[in-house]
This record gives sequence, C-alpha cells and structure tokens, in this order.
Amino acid sequence: MTLTGRKLTVAVAACVLLLTVVAAGCGGDDDASSQTTTESSAEEWADSLCSTLRTWRDDLEAAADPLTDLSSLSEDSIRQAADDARTATETLADSMRSLGRPDTSSGEQVETAVEDLATELENGAQELEDAVEDVSSITGIPGAVAAITSTLTALGGEVGSALQTIGDADVGDELETAFEDADSCGELTNSSD
Repeated sequence: MTLTGRKLTVAVAACVLLLTVVAAGCGGDDDASSQTTTESSAEEWADSLCSTLRTWRDDLEAAADPLTDLSSLSEDSIRQAADDARTATETLADSMRSLGRPDTSSGEQVETAVEDLATELENGAQELEDAVEDVSSITGIPGAVAAITSTLTALGGEVGSALQTIGDADVGDELETAFEDADSCGELTNSSD
C-alpha cells in the first residue's frame, strides 16, 4: 500500500514536471503553442493555453495531495483522487476546445492539434473513471493506483506531443514570441518546482 501511494504521487509529479518542461520550451525555443476562441491574437491564445495548463497542473496536485498520507490510503481516497483528476482533465479538454484558433499563419494546424488533444484528454478522463469503478475492497487499491498512474503519465505525454506538434507548425515563430510575452506562461514555468 505504501508503494502504490508513492507511485500515484510520482505519476502526478511526473505529469507536473512534464508541464513545466513544456511550458519552458514554449517560452524560449522552437517549441511553441497557441490558440484562441474564434480567432484571437497569438499572445491572448498563448496566455489562455498556459493558464489552462497551470490550472490542470494545480488540480492534479490537489487530487494527489490526500494520497501522500499513506496510512490513510483507502478505497474512498483513491476514488476521490481519481474523480478529482478526471474532473480536472475533462475541464482541460473543454478549455482546450474553447481556445479556438490563434491569429497566426499556422492557426488552422494549431487548432487541429488542440482538438486532437482534447479528444485524447476526454479518453483519459474516462480511463481515470474506469480505474476505480471495480474497487470494492482494499485489495483493489494497487490495481487502481497502477491504472491511474499509467493514465496520468500517458496524458502528460499527450500534452507534450500536442505542444510539440504546435511548435513544429509555428514556422514563423509567431507563437514562440506569444509564449514569451504571455504572463501566464512565465507564471507556469516559475511557479513549479
């Protein structure tokens, strides 16, 4: 039981670390990401994206926090953590869809990449829900933790992959500049350890 609680905490930490690395990349090298509702400025889009990712990161940390007390790890705490992570992920998917298209030459490609990511996030949210569905005793906790850990790790990878696709599409570095200028992108990289 101690090991499984640590695995979940490590998975959330890995996901948070990935978001930090991705945000740092968005702010300063060839990786860039951006989007906006109908079509907004690149900086507004980048600011919205980073703010959304920061909220998701914070929500995942909060979901995992009760699991750091391994002596109180229970069916209820695992279910609650999975439910909180699922809700945060569904919210992220909805927020991604509402970003729309950035007003850049690669706006259409960026919008497609973000739409694809939103679909992957929705699938991941369902996997988080499924992970705890059959937990009926303490013996089911290790399997649930393994499934949650795997899903969170995969979601972090999906976010990183989508942002790489967005960065690759940004041939004119319009989004890179937008990420450098957007306040919430700097906050995302500066607020995580």
